[in-house]
Amino acid sequence: MPTTNIETEVLTQGHFKIKDIGLFITRLVSNILIISAIMAFGFLLWGAVNWIMSQGDKAKVEEARNRITAALMGLALVAVVYLLWRIAIYFLGIGDTVGDEVIFELE
Repeated sequence: MPTTNIETEVLTQGHFKIKDIGLFITRLVSNILIISAIMAFGFLLWGAVNWIMSQGDKAKVEEARNRITAALMGLALVAVVYLLWRIAIYFLGIGDTVGDEVIFELE
């Protein structure tokens, strides 16, 4: 199967080369938001398990409640950052949103 010029260039260079900065930024921000949301859900589950395992001990219940509160605040913060990201792209007119992808027009 013949390879294209781009595939040949990447294969011969043997390292990562950024060809589209807009796509790189979009994927970087998207991945950071996804990882942040997963971590917030993990902390939420951790707090819930701690609450269940506290067996009525007030100190442990308070610690679990604080962890759950922090996880919910983190999740809300991730949602706000995502919303601000989309609003900034829309109002600055630097890109076009197609589904979850943002196509930057930086030229």
